[in-house]
Amino acid sequence: MLVLNHAIRQTEHELEYARMRHRWSNLSMAFGPVLLVVLYALYWLPWLTGSTKRVVLTPAFIVAILFGVAAYLLKRYPGGYVSKGASIRAPRPSESDLELKLARLRDERKLVVASLEGDLKVRRVAYKEDAYFDIDQLRSESRQYRLVNNIFQGFLIIGSLAATGIAGISEKMTWDRWTVLGITFLVGTASGFMGYFKYKERSFYLQQTADAIEAEWEAVEVGVGRYKRIPSEEEQLAEFVEEVHRLKSEQKKRQQNLEQPPESRNQGE
Repeated sequence: MLVLNHAIRQTEHELEYARMRHRWSNLSMAFGPVLLVVLYALYWLPWLTGSTKRVVLTPAFIVAILFGVAAYLLKRYPGGYVSKGASIRAPRPSESDLELKLARLRDERKLVVASLEGDLKVRRVAYKEDAYFDIDQLRSESRQYRLVNNIFQGFLIIGSLAATGIAGISEKMTWDRWTVLGITFLVGTASGFMGYFKYKERSFYLQQTADAIEAEWEAVEVGVGRYKRIPSEEEQLAEFVEEVHRLKSEQKKRQQNLEQPPESRNQGE
């Protein structure tokens, strides 16, 4: 069981690394050309002087090139970790291979647990140990949603102030009009994404569930709270498993509710 659990955690970590590289490849492929188009448009703006262009556009052009190089390398060599000491061009395990390996390891663990004596207690102990790693996963997802929400929120604040400032100090109504229109469009798009996908609410509920599971895990570990009134260790495990299962079920229901269209959420309320 210990060996299988260790192999499962290693494979999960490698799979997450492979998925992260895949996401970064897509982001690099998108941001590189977009940044080049923006730089090309800024180059022809009449109000930008030669010195300003060199100071602003040169570093941005280097960043765009780096995005292109990163996109090429990540798309050319996708997958998880390379073998120790191997070059960057060495073959990497793909996401599908890692998913199959993870499924096989989990099936092996189920067979091992099913063959042990006192299988109910063993399953509860395994569930208790897995709950601690569920906390890390929930908090990781919460941080991702919080990061997206903070990026959009920061863009809303900066974009709104920039559009208001440009509209207030502009004397020419040529390029200013299009600049304000573009910023306002992007601000509205960011606001729409935040309102529809509910990044802040998703992050809050994930963090709340992770904190609740962690509190239960620590309470049963040291025998405090409701568990100090339960003398038997097996009964404590049973109570813990039931409570964590309830918390996970509630989190899934909240997640499903957030994934519904706004009209359906309003009708449900």
